[in-house]
Amino acid sequence: RHTTQTRTPWTAEEDYLLQQGYAQGLSWAMISATYLPHRSRGCCWGRFKTLQTKALEQREWTNTEERMLILAIKKHSHLFNEAWKSVAQDMGDRSWKECEFRSAKI
Repeated sequence: RHTTQTRTPWTAEEDYLLQQGYAQGLSWAMISATYLPHRSRGCCWGRFKTLQTKALEQREWTNTEERMLILAIKKHSHLFNEAWKSVAQDMGDRSWKECEFRSAKI
């Protein structure tokens, strides 16, 4: 399979273009096609997530905070399913799970 994509390290210029595309509200596919044709949409998404993680303040979590987080996620997890069920209703014969998975790819 022939591809024009590369596995070279990201440059500061590429990071800038990636962030510009995101700021414009472009999809990962459009960012790839418009600004970074040698990078796949998945690669762009992954790099963006990496940049976000690096930008976060790295504070330590206490055991109490971790337990509270788990409880809060469990308490509110039904909200995620309800939102996707509403999306699926607009889609006709697609399940909420299909909609959720597909949304991660576009």
